[in-house]
Amino acid sequence: MGTIRSYTRFGGAYAETAALTNVLAAAGVRAPHTGQPFSEAMIFGIGGGPGAGYILWEFQGNNHSTKVLVLAFQHLWQYPMRFYQGLCDRIGVTISMPETGSRKAAGEMLQAALAQGKGAAAWVDRAHMPYLHLPEMLKGHIGHIVAVCGRDGGYMLIDDRAAAPFRMGEGELADARGRITSYKNRLLLVEGISNCDLPGAIQGGLRACVEHLSSPSDSFSLPAIRKWGKMMTDTKNSKGWPRLFGDGRGLFSMLRSAFEGTALNVGEGGLRGLYARFLEEAAGVAGNAGLRSAADQYRGLAQRWEAFAEAVLPDEVEPFAEAKGLLRRRHAAILMGGEAWRGSQAENEALEAVHARVKQEFPLDEAGVKRLFEGMQGHLMGLYAAETAALEGLREAVG
Repeated sequence: MGTIRSYTRFGGAYAETAALTNVLAAAGVRAPHTGQPFSEAMIFGIGGGPGAGYILWEFQGNNHSTKVLVLAFQHLWQYPMRFYQGLCDRIGVTISMPETGSRKAAGEMLQAALAQGKGAAAWVDRAHMPYLHLPEMLKGHIGHIVAVCGRDGGYMLIDDRAAAPFRMGEGELADARGRITSYKNRLLLVEGISNCDLPGAIQGGLRACVEHLSSPSDSFSLPAIRKWGKMMTDTKNSKGWPRLFGDGRGLFSMLRSAFEGTALNVGEGGLRGLYARFLEEAAGVAGNAGLRSAADQYRGLAQRWEAFAEAVLPDEVEPFAEAKGLLRRRHAAILMGGEAWRGSQAENEALEAVHARVKQEFPLDEAGVKRLFEGMQGHLMGLYAAETAALEGLREAVG
């Protein structure tokens, strides 16, 4: 079978929007202003654009705890089905999101879609995707969305932000789809296409963004950035970083997660650069020069998020700089797609060696850890102020 014939676009900046953008293109959905498939930037913006989220989970099991840092940069990141439904309603695309608790029925549902020439967005467990190199202990804890775009013998073809599809065994993919039981083996399928009122869709996405980012939630909107900043130096709160990681134990894993979650798992400076590209494209369609000014602010935010990612693993700390370089090289191999990720075994082994070295002797003393936390706090508080200012600029442009 190979890749579905109509599925010709691969990759993107962010898993959720890249998967949908490419599935829509394969289904024949076209942007009215270009006659071509929608750009990922336009899909992202019409969907509601940027969001914010910070949660530090702690899971107990097997006589030890696992801490998982959740960072988010997308509108309605905690409700992807609502994000997808609102976006597709705005652009005139009818979708279905079928679910089943049966592994067999889930496989049949996916195979039926592929047989009809449909690509499908699929909910999976991130740690079950072998090319992402996540540790066993994270299985069942982090959700992810990919596009399934074909089959090659006993292998399924997976479009996941890379230039070419990955190959996963049919059973491997079934395991990934079924691991997080609340996902119920969910798929997203395109069922119909109608006319798109693009200016109206853009306005709807802009208003959704402004409304959501104005929320007072300190877990799911802009105040989450301020909360994270406060946690960096809070010695009383049980989730304060000085209480959890002040002695260095477990800190390297959190810093690495913060770097990957900000610089690698999402593209273009916490997706703010992607939103700036949407605002530029939307300004032309809507004839709204104010959106171009807002785009400048979001480009500045992208640079600030990139600077924060650098500060999380500062270059002056040798093992941190080494880890950062290894993570970037491994990520570059992943983004090539296909089997290229298998060539990053040397980086994986080197990362494990760095982790073991840091675990044995953390490279910062107590004062150094305190300075690191204070530096991260400074970045985060500056980001919160800049994000708030950009939101006000966007609000004025939207009217």
